[in-house]
Amino acid sequence: MRSESIEYRVTWFGARLALAVIAALLIAGCATPVGVSRVKESDVYRQIDASALTTKTFSDHTAIVLHRHGIKGNEFFDHPAAVIRKLHEIACNDDRRDLLLTLSELCYLAAPRAKVEKKIPPGPDSPQKKRPVYSSDYYLGASVYAYLYLMGEGSEPPPGPFDRRFRLACDLYNRSLANQLNFISERIELSDKIMAMPVGQIHVTFKTVEVPWNTEELATILPADTFEVHGLSIRNRVSGLGAPILAVRKRQPGKPVTSAVAATLFAEIKGSIRDIDNGTCQAEVSLYSPEAMGENEITLDGKKIPLEIDMTAPIAYALNDPIVWKMGRNLFRLGRSPFKPGLYASHPYAPGRIPIVFVHGTMSSPVWWAEMFNTLSSDPRIRQRFQIWMYLYDSGKPVVFSAAHLRESIAKKIREYDPEGRDPALNDIVVVGHSQGGLLTRWTVTESGDTLIRAATGKSLDELDLSPEQMETVTRYAVIHPMPEVSRVIFISTPHRGSILAGNIVRRIAAKFISLPREVIQTGADLFNFYERFSLAGKLKWSIPRTSIDSMSPENPALLAMAELPFPPEVKAHSIIAVKGKEKPPEGDDGVVAYKSAHLEGVASELVVPYGHSCQDKPEVIEEVRRILIEHLEDLEHKKTENPVH
Repeated sequence: MRSESIEYRVTWFGARLALAVIAALLIAGCATPVGVSRVKESDVYRQIDASALTTKTFSDHTAIVLHRHGIKGNEFFDHPAAVIRKLHEIACNDDRRDLLLTLSELCYLAAPRAKVEKKIPPGPDSPQKKRPVYSSDYYLGASVYAYLYLMGEGSEPPPGPFDRRFRLACDLYNRSLANQLNFISERIELSDKIMAMPVGQIHVTFKTVEVPWNTEELATILPADTFEVHGLSIRNRVSGLGAPILAVRKRQPGKPVTSAVAATLFAEIKGSIRDIDNGTCQAEVSLYSPEAMGENEITLDGKKIPLEIDMTAPIAYALNDPIVWKMGRNLFRLGRSPFKPGLYASHPYAPGRIPIVFVHGTMSSPVWWAEMFNTLSSDPRIRQRFQIWMYLYDSGKPVVFSAAHLRESIAKKIREYDPEGRDPALNDIVVVGHSQGGLLTRWTVTESGDTLIRAATGKSLDELDLSPEQMETVTRYAVIHPMPEVSRVIFISTPHRGSILAGNIVRRIAAKFISLPREVIQTGADLFNFYERFSLAGKLKWSIPRTSIDSMSPENPALLAMAELPFPPEVKAHSIIAVKGKEKPPEGDDGVVAYKSAHLEGVASELVVPYGHSCQDKPEVIEEVRRILIEHLEDLEHKKTENPVH
């Protein structure tokens, strides 16, 4: 029995060993030299999308070309100039287009590792061997090769928009141009020059400079990609070809912000890779701004080429000044703005584009519209059909003074831009007002008659025994008519019936500390004398407002009377009302203005949003303003259809 048991164990062990050997052989047989392994999708696309733009090595597209010509990857990293020269020589006799993309990507990879010049790159030395290959040479080469790949002539057709290599080449071109721009040290040279590439040279000429000002007013151009934007929710980018830049204007005296516009640096390559060798290749460089062109595309050989543009960087650059953020924030300096009150255009006047006038509130300034301005600019229809005007005013003045000044500023700006009245877009202005700015906005579209006079004095205008000078003063500030140029208004958190914070104590403190200009004080005294003379003594407890806080008191009879006046039939008005907390209209407030004060009858739309008073930067508010602007465009198109011009 014992021997049988031992024999069984040996047999069992032998069988297990045999099975293990067979399994090992099978496993070894499955480990093929070429195969696949299941991984995450993100890992696959990380490999597919890898390039010189996202990693420190080249793409699979370049690897294919290097392998085709027996060039190993480490050979390039050890001797980049030699490999690029070798491929350049091959490309001069080989029309396959992918060689050009490979040259572009390798130049882009080599640029950061090359010697950096401290000054503007000089022309190429002769002979070439005496001069090292600089970073700027590689970046120039990367942009030239990428352009030739995308648009150069050859036996193979250019890549289509669905080709992954197409977008890679576009980005190599754009970013190489932007990096090349870094070497001009913020100096603008519009003269022709000979510039070196890793192989050969190219003749560079400036063909076009289209900016909204004279060339002499251009202070500098800066690559947009060298700036990180903060303080704005989104960064608007229009995809296309060219290096997105900031065109900065020389600082204008008395202007609250530096003028900077979105622009694109574009280089059109005239010639082929063979022309680079013989020195006849040319690069025609142009600077394009959509604000000057009216569009963000150019035409080359009958093809429409969209330009790459960064819309947000110029806005943030212009507002990168602590002074502009302090405007209006100090209560005791209200009425003494560090800059002249008036309308400031965000960009130079563009005929055919409808003005949107933004009017800020109390203790504020135009810069607080930045979020709305930036977000609206991301919409192509808004960007192409509208232009932004910002109104700056001394928000400590009584509303009647600021309202009159707003009306006069709009009229003045129209006369300045269109003295002959040829631009129909200036007859369809949209005014957007926040808080006190909404009250000023109301004065652009209201027919008051003598309603305000009656509310303040208890008498009609005819019953007042006024001299011609007195009548002129009273009618300027208290008798208003709709501005025919304004056809739509938007009120945001507007205290049409007063603010819950404008109580007696607050008004007394404001009257004591707010500093007003001399002319306002004198005119206010004249109006106060009129009021005292013609009011019903003992029956009216309200005196004429001496500050904006007085103007926004719920006890102001003129303010209450204004709230009840209808809008002209040709004007459309919209309300955006903030109500924070759990209150529901008609109850609730935003901490400054109650819903019942902000609500108006007769508006085309009303939107209630769950925010505090300063809600103009909230997504729902901005989206509602966008909706209204699109509606404005559609209404204008409808009017054109109904009343075609013969």
